Amino acid sequence: MTPRSRIRAALGLIDNLRTTPALSDATHRLIREADTSALQRAGQARIVTAGLLLLAVVIATISIDFTNPMALKQIWAAELTLVLFGALGWVGAWLASKRIAVQKLPVITAILDACLILGNLGYTHWGLGIPGSLFSVFPVTWVVPITMAAAAIHYQPRLQAFVAAIYVVGLSFLAFGSGYLSQTERQENLSEIIGVFSPEANMVRLVMIFASALILILVARQGRLMLERAVRETTLRVTLTRYLPRELAPILTDQAFASLRQGRRVPVTLLFVDIRASTTFGETMEPAQLAVFITSFRRRVLRAASRHGGVIDKFTGDGALILFGVPGARDDDARRALACGRTLLTLIERWNAKRGFNPPVRLGIGIHTGDVFCGVVGDESRLEFTVVGETVNIASRIEQATKAADCELLASQETVTAAGEEDLWTEVECDPLPGVTRKMVLMKPVG
Repeated sequence: MTPRSRIRAALGLIDNLRTTPALSDATHRLIREADTSALQRAGQARIVTAGLLLLAVVIATISIDFTNPMALKQIWAAELTLVLFGALGWVGAWLASKRIAVQKLPVITAILDACLILGNLGYTHWGLGIPGSLFSVFPVTWVVPITMAAAAIHYQPRLQAFVAAIYVVGLSFLAFGSGYLSQTERQENLSEIIGVFSPEANMVRLVMIFASALILILVARQGRLMLERAVRETTLRVTLTRYLPRELAPILTDQAFASLRQGRRVPVTLLFVDIRASTTFGETMEPAQLAVFITSFRRRVLRAASRHGGVIDKFTGDGALILFGVPGARDDDARRALACGRTLLTLIERWNAKRGFNPPVRLGIGIHTGDVFCGVVGDESRLEFTVVGETVNIASRIEQATKAADCELLASQETVTAAGEEDLWTEVECDPLPGVTRKMVLMKPVG
């Protein structure tokens, strides 16, 4: 290996290490639902916390006759802060229930929480003249752990770091921004606010600890619910993908599976593919060689279906049924099915050139568009995803008609018209399809 190739390999390894596996659609959906639920719970937690603290403040001060104007202002500021804190929780929960600004709400509420708390402490410092270095003795400071616990409900490390940074910077500015006090000055200031160490003030602090504990219990419950749901849906997908097409795994939630069990009629485009004269290969190959041969064929079918967004309903020995329009119909289903058929022929042509099969591998591909019944049938011991209906029968007959027409790829006129490829296909003469009562017009690619 040359030095340049070693460097390229090392860079490629670094890129692989940096690459984070992409989350599936089901995971994104689960996270979105969890975010919405967390916002609602966080809002409810703010309302309950504000109510408890406001009740504690009222109880602690109702029997005290305050004559100190500074104390009265502090109480009014605390009550106003708690009312706004509760109102913020109500607004956040309401917006979350309406799915409004779900992505931005955690940051907005965290900033507003910090504004209320730091604003209250700022008012105590600049409005009432109490030194900022004494911020830790005021009960409102104890709301900081509560709001940080509320932010933890969202399970967003960046948000948690952002909230921590706000409080560290804000409280540091209060504590150190006004300079240092001498020992005498600290004693004088503490003597003036001795009430913050009273039994009533300590009761408020205990209520804050209780509120913090409630929110942390809520955080733990939120995490447990998310874990249980993720495990339940993962188990469901792992179990069902043993019977169902792997492309359906991302949508196999409880609700989606229930819909599949009920069944529905949907428009789809079906592609049947089968190896021509497969008995010849079975008679000339050893069992181990035949197993490798069939596996290699199926790998190419999977590659073509994946490239064009098809869902493999089932493999049948040396054949397969590919669906376009499941789990949801798209405007280009027919066009993608025709492209998949052409890709299959190209892949088999390359396979023949690579392996030198004699006789070469040839396919029969039939494509048709129409309505089918789509759903999951069977009991819990044996589930099967299936599509049934006249459209399935016609597609199968079209694939069989490729032998008489001496053409590897045939499609119904309905499919060609739906794909908008009339100029690329030409009509072929063929006998009526067995078991099909209506006249079918079959087409093959031009050239």
